[in-house]
Amino acid sequence: MSKELNENDKRKRNNLLSQYYGITEEKDVENLFDVDGKHFNADAYVDKLVQETSLKQLIDKEQELVREIQSLDSEMQTLVYENYNKFILATDTIRQMKSDFKTMEDEMEKLVQDMSHIATFANNISSNLQDRRQQITKLSNIHELLKNLQFLFDLPNKLKTCVEENNYSLAVKYYAKSEQVLQDFGDHPSFSGIQSDCKEIVETLRKCLKVQFSRAEVTSQELEESASLLCKLGESSTDLAREFLEINKVRLEKDLEDLSSYVWSGENNGEVVLIFIEKCCNTALNNVALTIATFNNIFPSTILKHNEGMNSMATDVINQLCPIVESKIVEIIGFEISEACCLSVVAALDKFHRRLLAVQRLLLVDKQWSFTLITEIARIISYRSANALVIKWTSELQGWRDSWNNDNQPHGSVKFIEGALVEHIHRAFVALTAFVGNHVTFSQDSQFRQTFGRRYVREEVLVLSLRKLSTMLANLSNVTGKDSASPTLILVLSRVAIDFSQNLAQSLLSLIEEQFDIPVGFQGDHLTPISVITLDFKQTSQSLLQSYVQSESHVLVQMIRKSMDSRDWLTASEPRSVRPVIKRVLEEISRVDSHAAQLYEEGSRKERSSDSSRRTHHSSSRMQQKSSWSSLGPSQLDSSLLNNIQKLFSERIDLSGTVEPNKGSVVMAIIKICLKGFLECVRLKTFGKYGIQQIQVDCYYLQLFLWRFTFDENLVHSLLDEILSSAVQRCLEPVLMEPGVVELICER
Repeated sequence: MSKELNENDKRKRNNLLSQYYGITEEKDVENLFDVDGKHFNADAYVDKLVQETSLKQLIDKEQELVREIQSLDSEMQTLVYENYNKFILATDTIRQMKSDFKTMEDEMEKLVQDMSHIATFANNISSNLQDRRQQITKLSNIHELLKNLQFLFDLPNKLKTCVEENNYSLAVKYYAKSEQVLQDFGDHPSFSGIQSDCKEIVETLRKCLKVQFSRAEVTSQELEESASLLCKLGESSTDLAREFLEINKVRLEKDLEDLSSYVWSGENNGEVVLIFIEKCCNTALNNVALTIATFNNIFPSTILKHNEGMNSMATDVINQLCPIVESKIVEIIGFEISEACCLSVVAALDKFHRRLLAVQRLLLVDKQWSFTLITEIARIISYRSANALVIKWTSELQGWRDSWNNDNQPHGSVKFIEGALVEHIHRAFVALTAFVGNHVTFSQDSQFRQTFGRRYVREEVLVLSLRKLSTMLANLSNVTGKDSASPTLILVLSRVAIDFSQNLAQSLLSLIEEQFDIPVGFQGDHLTPISVITLDFKQTSQSLLQSYVQSESHVLVQMIRKSMDSRDWLTASEPRSVRPVIKRVLEEISRVDSHAAQLYEEGSRKERSSDSSRRTHHSSSRMQQKSSWSSLGPSQLDSSLLNNIQKLFSERIDLSGTVEPNKGSVVMAIIKICLKGFLECVRLKTFGKYGIQQIQVDCYYLQLFLWRFTFDENLVHSLLDEILSSAVQRCLEPVLMEPGVVELICER
């Protein structure tokens, strides 16, 4: 019966747990065979296994169940042991708590008893002293009164002692403590003498405080103490405020005079700037801040008039201080702005900026003193950096011009010169980046960064310097005489100008935009477009190329002219070889071609005939025909008309045209001027038979070798034909040599 009750109780508990955890009963028949289910039927489960499985499967199932039962038994034992251990620990804890509470209850009972004894003892004392309380209070009041009277009797001596010892604050404290009593009982005979003595001493004290208040060497702490004590003695706050402002104005003006007359020594300009700013912050700015703080501590803000006077005085001092700081820094740094100098100047300006902001917060004003000062100094440094850059470039160009060796390889010289020019720019940029460092307080202002980066660094340093560089290079092409630059240097500089036009200027501009936070391609604030700079360098390159062509061609023409003037062409001997000057001309043209090939591309060529020497036979035969024409009469050929036609075609050759930046155009321009000069020299001479034959040999030799340097062979042939034609016209006996003989002489 008890077993059935236990099972019913267990079933009820299981139902309650199932309801609590939301487990619903499943009525499926399959739950009868679920070993872990609560509706499991062992007999039905065994019958099912016997019917559906073989003997081997039954044995395996039995072994599986045995293992599960053993595992469950093991887990149950572990759980029982663990719970038992916890139960033991809980029992010990409860036992300990009971013991502790017992001790605490005993102590509380003892404390209650002690408090009861104390209350009883206090009541006994109170009841015993009740009758004497009024007497004790009366005696205490009498003692306090006597003590105060004794203080009043001793007050004159105490005040005098404090004044003699310069302990003004204690004297004011004593007097303030007894002032009301003396005023109330001053008419009493016993106190009138004390009051009069105190007034005399206090008047002396007031004079001492005023002397200390107006002393020039007084510290801010002493000044504040004097003003505070005078106010406690009844001085007018308005008068003290006015006198305070006058005294401090004189002190601050003295600080400004000292800063204005500051003299420094040493070579490190950056360190001098730091020392000067340190002095400025520790004197003028520090005294302004102390004056404002002292004024605000001493005088109430209700004196609006004097508050305005304080702000006005401080504003005037700062307005005078900023120009002094600017002029001194500009004077100290000089015109050579190094990276170290820039770093020191920026550090000094940043310190000055922070101290000035602190003063502004005390004044409660929103001014741009520091930014105006810093922006102006940044502008001056940028301008001087640009000037220093131009001076360095000028010195470099002067050095290259004076020490240039024509044996220098043009290609390597271009890289060297470009590297030197760009290196100076990079150094200037590195120095100026100090103004926009992340650790610099004033550089966080976006307006300053925009103004400094765009207007000063980009425009005044980079753009202005590059345009001046372009002008300097262009001016080299205009210098003549002994101060003129080497033609090879002019050619190299023309390549440098082309490189600046094509990529270097753009690269430098991109570098500036990246380092100084200028938007890429930004054209606001009237910024100079890159196209203006590239156009300047392109025009400079063109000017230098023109100068190079003129210089080289002038040398060649002078060589030809001197050789023509040094010979008597009427009595010249029969030609046996090409004149040396013609070979020298070809050597110089070959040198020019080699130099130009190192710096410029080939350029476009016109289609050349398959055999250039064939024109010589044609020219020779044509000139031979002309020699026979000269023996005919006027009725058969008008030689004057023929000369005019030849001159007309000759004048169509443009000698002053634009020289393109390629090797062919440069060399061709020099050849044209050289041959044109040869032609003019021929037109000024009169030739004999052998004289014209020498010209024929020279022209043929030129034709043999000039074709490899030109991209317009027809033009060269035309000029050579014109030279020979002019020689025929100026010849008294125009008999030309046979082509075979000319070829033999030239090949030999």
